[in-house]
Amino acid sequence: MDLTHAVQSIIGQTQPPDELIIVDQSADDDSENAVRALCAGNRHTELIYIHDRQIAGLVDAKRVGSARSRSDVVCFLEDDVVLEPNYIAAIASAFVRCPDMVGCGGVITNPPASSSIYLTAHRFFFRGIFRDPRPAVFAHAEARRDQLIRCDILSGGVSAWRRDVFEKVPFDTRNGLHMFEDMDFATRVVRTFGHHLYVNPLARLAHYGSPLNRDVHGARQRRKVSEAITFYKKRRDWRGAAVGLAMGLTWWLAEAAFQAVKNRSTGPLLGYCRGAVDGVRRPVVS
Repeated sequence: MDLTHAVQSIIGQTQPPDELIIVDQSADDDSENAVRALCAGNRHTELIYIHDRQIAGLVDAKRVGSARSRSDVVCFLEDDVVLEPNYIAAIASAFVRCPDMVGCGGVITNPPASSSIYLTAHRFFFRGIFRDPRPAVFAHAEARRDQLIRCDILSGGVSAWRRDVFEKVPFDTRNGLHMFEDMDFATRVVRTFGHHLYVNPLARLAHYGSPLNRDVHGARQRRKVSEAITFYKKRRDWRGAAVGLAMGLTWWLAEAAFQAVKNRSTGPLLGYCRGAVDGVRRPVVS
């Protein structure tokens, strides 16, 4: 079970967190029973287990969990990660070292390989509102382990935030964002607080990519394109919005074509087209 491995790595930290809040949207009690058994007798970390099937997805789970936290810094993690023993200590020390920091991200130690050609192409196509510095930051994080690296977008499941952030920048639970939720939240934080987000290369974890709840290629392309257009609609008056959308759609079309050839299936291309229709038709709730 992915969650139990994640919990074991959290309660085994050199600096255990004050509280561990788990938001469980599953249909049964298996995960809750396993976690409570793991945490039984743990005196360092208070377990707060929220088991509610009515919580509507990832973003709503973050909203609920952060609202229950009493800590000055709230750290988000996914259920299929394993933290290195000093992850929490590295995050905590970063906020002390950099008092102006409002958000801090960690790094994934087992990411998919990214060639220099990929990174160059990514920088070219992802611009404007879709500009994403993370691939380049992560590619060079190992060489900069003694530095905090400024990065305007933090990966949602590897991030920590001062709780003041949530008072001024609410989670968007109404527009169905999932794949773009981290970019949506981080860019709104930067608009409100300025460029005070960082990646800490010393905060390291492995992500094992659970196959549960992973879309097949066609559905994944559909969701990605639909969300990208929704993301654009929320920011159509931001600088570089139209150019960013056009370049991003070009990239994702090429990606869908590649997946179609690789898998000998029209699914990715059909998903791309359906996602474009969904995105255009879907109204944005402000």
